[in-house]
Order: sequence, then structure tokens, then C-alpha cells
Amino acid sequence: MNIKALILATSFCFAAPCISFAAPVKVKEKNKFYTIQGKTAAEFAVAMSKRGPYSRQHRKRAWATASRDLSYQLVRKRGSKGCSIRDVKVELEIVYTLPKLRNERSVSKRQRSKWRRMFNLLNKHEKVHGKLYKQFARNVRSQLLRMPRASSCRKLDRQATKIVSALSEKDSLTNDRFDLKDRRNYLLMERIYSGS
Repeated sequence: MNIKALILATSFCFAAPCISFAAPVKVKEKNKFYTIQGKTAAEFAVAMSKRGPYSRQHRKRAWATASRDLSYQLVRKRGSKGCSIRDVKVELEIVYTLPKLRNERSVSKRQRSKWRRMFNLLNKHEKVHGKLYKQFARNVRSQLLRMPRASSCRKLDRQATKIVSALSEKDSLTNDRFDLKDRRNYLLMERIYSGS
């Protein structure tokens, strides 16, 4: 997870060239894959445990992850009565890191079916995290738009940072609760690779 705040008057840039927002919340999603080998579901599980992405949230390697990178822009208005918010633009990038079987043709039809079930369960789980991240981004914009006028733009910026940090912590807890709630997904996965 990463958050960047860009306090600009009229434009938003990560780096050249400048990015213009087509919508208040702009979402970009992409998939990354890591390759595994194996002949059976049990071997797939071992390979994913060894080669999967490291999850900072869980402090261990995971079979799949969804990560978020959020940036926001405050469009401010300075006046004799202080500094206020004219608009807020938010950009969210979600990266799904998923396993990919190197050579499905070398695997039996039965084990290939198990692999696809395992992959679909992982993909489904991570896409729910993606939905939660999108809700987080919408909440960021909504809360920042509600900020009252401050005596200075610096105070407004500090308040924005506190709001986004609090929302980020809340989002992390929401995702943790989803992981606990979705334990049946993992139990089903265990049945798949144990052969039952």
C-alpha cells in the first residue's frame, strides 16, 4: 500500500508527462504473474508457497496478493477568509499478483482441472480486495471534499493527511476482516490440493 498527496492548483503529475484526470476517482488495474511448476495440486501448493509474492500485511509469502497505490490531489482556493477545497482528484492503481502454471499440457486432465479451480478461487478472493480498495478511494475523495475551510492552506493539507491516514488504517482492517471471513475459500483450497 502506498499513498501520495499532491497539492497542486491546476495540474497533477507523477512525473513528466503530466496526467490529467478524466474522472474524480481514476482507477487502473493490472495483473502480474509469477511462474510455478508441478504435476499435482499438492505440488502446485508447495510451489506457490515458495515462489509467491511476499505479503507485508501478513509478513509471509502468499499464493496471491492485491496491492494498492493511491495518490490524491487537492485543488485549493485561497481567499481572505482562509483556504478551502475546490475539488479533490484521486488516482488508484491496483496490482494483482497471481500464479501461472508454466506448462499446463504436461499436467493430467484431472490435475489441470484442480489447478484451474485453485486459480479461480485465488483470483476471486483478490478481486474482492480490489473492490474494497476502490471503496477506500471513493471514501478518500468524499471525506476530503467535506473538509471545512482552514486559516491556511498548510493547515488544510495537514488535515487532509490525517484524514487519509485514518481511512487507510480503516481500509486495512476491513481487508483483514475479509481475509478471516473468507476462510472457507482457503478450506476449499486445502480440499482441492489434498485430493479429497
